[in-house]
Amino acid sequence: MRVRADRYLWNLWIASRKELVKIIKDIWIKINWKEIFKSETKVEVWDIIEFNWEKIEVKEDILILLHKPAWYVSSDIAEWNYPSYKDLLSDCPYRNLVKVAWRLDVDTEWLLVLSSSWSLIHQIISPKKWKEKIYLVKLKDKITEDGINKLEKWVDIWDYITLPAKVKKISDKQIYLTITEWKFHQIKKMANAIWNQVIYLKRIKVWDYELWDLKLGEWKYLE
Repeated sequence: MRVRADRYLWNLWIASRKELVKIIKDIWIKINWKEIFKSETKVEVWDIIEFNWEKIEVKEDILILLHKPAWYVSSDIAEWNYPSYKDLLSDCPYRNLVKVAWRLDVDTEWLLVLSSSWSLIHQIISPKKWKEKIYLVKLKDKITEDGINKLEKWVDIWDYITLPAKVKKISDKQIYLTITEWKFHQIKKMANAIWNQVIYLKRIKVWDYELWDLKLGEWKYLE
């Protein structure tokens, strides 16, 4: 990938194209530690742009994992008086390049996979790809063996018959639940279908991506 320096910085929403022409001409900017004065100067993957006392590595595709707290929306802008997950990326220069792989409930904690690659996002969210999602589920009442058997076979969530899930019991009221589907409020509806209720929910893995040691509100790059 080779692209003009002003275009790459514009993609980051640092300034408009017109402003960047002036900035590059009049203000100290370096690429790989050499000053540049022409906006048509090209950059490529792994180049380092120094701008406004910040070092930005040129990347072709961005992949970020974010541990979303409750009461942040999985939308690029604030909604219903809740802040956007992008507010948690204020120190990330690539925050305007990435999109979220599937929107999630505002009242729960989740692993969010963020990427600038539409092909990767499609791999994750497409129902035809059968990518597993693992959730930590805390229930209001004890889960019975009959309830587990139903989840592992199928349950009717009003408008849909679920595919077989995987259930790993942690305690009487906690399970790990693995599914391959993306239905609105699916986990909550599955709990209701076995006469129970979700009181806490956290998605801990999507496909090959896991929370690991990410603390609430933290994010990290993946190469």
